[in-house]
Amino acid sequence: MKPRWTHRLRTAALYFVLILGCIPILGPLVWMISTSLKTQEDAAAYPPRVIPVRVTATLNVGEVTMPVELIRKIETGAVVRKADGTVVEARTADLHVTEQPYLDWSNYRKVLLGTGGRDGDDFPRYLLNTLVIAGLSIVGTILSSSLVAWGFARRRFAGRGLLFGVMLATMMIPAQVTMVPSFILYRNLGWIDSFLPLIVPAWLASPFFVFLYRQFFMGIPTEMDEAAEVDGCSPIATYWSILLPLARPVSITVGVYSFFGAWNDLLGPLIYINSDQKRTLSLALAKFQGAYSTDVPAVMAAATLMLIPVLVVFFVSQRSLIQGMTVSGVKG
Repeated sequence: MKPRWTHRLRTAALYFVLILGCIPILGPLVWMISTSLKTQEDAAAYPPRVIPVRVTATLNVGEVTMPVELIRKIETGAVVRKADGTVVEARTADLHVTEQPYLDWSNYRKVLLGTGGRDGDDFPRYLLNTLVIAGLSIVGTILSSSLVAWGFARRRFAGRGLLFGVMLATMMIPAQVTMVPSFILYRNLGWIDSFLPLIVPAWLASPFFVFLYRQFFMGIPTEMDEAAEVDGCSPIATYWSILLPLARPVSITVGVYSFFGAWNDLLGPLIYINSDQKRTLSLALAKFQGAYSTDVPAVMAAATLMLIPVLVVFFVSQRSLIQGMTVSGVKG
């Protein structure tokens, strides 16, 4: 009995710690979604409410019941405004106040349809731009990183270990160091104000993803390559038909991380994109925040819309994501 109770206490303590750890993470998320469904008045109300409510009040004057606007509560009742604009004090006995949960979806319409009166608000176009960049980045990262990893894992050549170490060492170079040279290179190529600076680097392999693929490929017996060679497969055909399909968990991991990087990238579009029609969602969100700086619910609605695809991708691929990170470190 004692070990069973000890196990239950440890499990309860573990869940308690996890719940406490989730509060600072989920708190801002819940507040962002809640604020996106409020009016500006509700967002500025004190004390704040997680679930916005709509307050309706009626005043009984004799046998007549009239709707009034509740201004503030006082000790004897409340201060209300009648339909003709007259402000009076109403007693608690004569006043009937009801509160009902109310969700204001106009903030999402303002973001999606550009009904806020600002020029250049085109959420569908920004979404399409971001999906194009993210999709091509995912394909390029998977193909290039897996091909380079296959070379390091399966091909024998002089200096292979040295080159692999140099490649991993480049991960320690801050991105800010190469920012100016990259901009000069892309400007000389005529790529400024295009998607190419945001897509082409993904087709040149990533050291971290090459490492993941290499670790996985080295865990596959070389006898599979030899059997494929006997059947007439070339080395590239072996990579494409056998090794890459087996690396599906790693490919999903690489794809998810590439999607997150392209979806959340703000600095790259900020540097290379000048046209309003070529904005990505992250850049559009920054512009939107500047235009609607006083409209907090609209800004929260835009942030919520941008977060939804990230959450969907994560929860759909969570199991494969963990599996890909696990199997890549089995053998090295």
